[in-house]
Amino acid sequence: MPKIRPHISRPRYGEITQGTVFNCAFACRYEKCEVFGLSITARCDVAQDKYPILNYIPIVMLRDWLNRDGLDILVEQELKEQSGKLGSMLRQANLSPSLPLSVPLTAIADTHFPIGIGNKNQNSAAKKFREHVVLVEEFKNITGVGDTDILYSWFQDKRPKHVEDLVKRLSRHQVLGYYLLEEIWPDEEENIGYVCLLREVTTLLRSVAKELGRGLSSTKYEELCSETKNSTGLSIAQGELAMPVSLIGSPTIEHVLQLFSNLFGRIGVADPQDEVIQRIIGHCLSGDLGGNK
Repeated sequence: MPKIRPHISRPRYGEITQGTVFNCAFACRYEKCEVFGLSITARCDVAQDKYPILNYIPIVMLRDWLNRDGLDILVEQELKEQSGKLGSMLRQANLSPSLPLSVPLTAIADTHFPIGIGNKNQNSAAKKFREHVVLVEEFKNITGVGDTDILYSWFQDKRPKHVEDLVKRLSRHQVLGYYLLEEIWPDEEENIGYVCLLREVTTLLRSVAKELGRGLSSTKYEELCSETKNSTGLSIAQGELAMPVSLIGSPTIEHVLQLFSNLFGRIGVADPQDEVIQRIIGHCLSGDLGGNK
C-alpha cells in the first residue's frame, strides 16, 4: 500500500526553499540532541532572492521530545489526576479537599484512614488512600531529583497508556504547538517519529542559508556570522557539514504552516456572561418565539 504522508522527497543540491529539512539546527533545551530545521520562508521570496533572513522551525526526535517538552505535559497531567483522585477520596470521607495544604498526607492517613478499624468499606477506602499516598510521595521524590531519564522511565513503567495517548494526540494534531512527522528522510525504514517545535521560530542570515544549501562547515559558518555576531541559528560541530537532507512537499508543508499560523493567530475573547445566556435560554423556552405578536 503506498504511503500517504508526510510527502518526503530528496532535496536539490544548492537549494534551500520552503519545506527544506536540514541538519545541525538549534533548539532550546535540546542542546545535546540531534536537531533538524524546517524552512518556512515563502517559496516566492526565496526564488526571487527577496529574503534578508530565512526562518525555520526546529525538528527533534520524538524520543528526545518525550524526555523534555512531552515530559512536561505528562507531569502536568499526572499531577492533575493525582490531585483530583486525592480530593475525591477526601470528599468521600467527609473531609475537606484542602486539608493536604496544612496537614501532611501521612498524618491524614494515620488520623482519618486507619487500617483494621471500621467496616469493610472503610478499610477498603483506607487501603486505597494509603496506596495513593505512597504513589504521590514516590512521584514527588522522583520529580525532585530532576533526572528526566528516571522520570520518563517512571511513566513508561507506571503510565504507559498516558505515553501512548500523548503520542496519539500528537499524531492527530491535538497537542498545541507541536507537529508530528512520522519520518524526515526519504525511504526511511524505521519509523521513530519527529516533532516540529512550532513555537520556536529561528532565523538564519541569507548568506548562511545560501551556503547551507551547498554544505556548510563550522569554520565557514563562524566566518559568515563574525560581522553580525549572530551564530545561534545553527549548531555545527567540528568535522560536520550542515546541509539539506530532505524536502517536505505538498500538502504536508502547507498543513504544517496552517497549524503554525493558527497557533500565532489565535484570538482570545471573554465568554458570554452566564446570567445573560440564562435569560436567552429562558426566552427560547418561553414559547414566545417567531415573528407573531
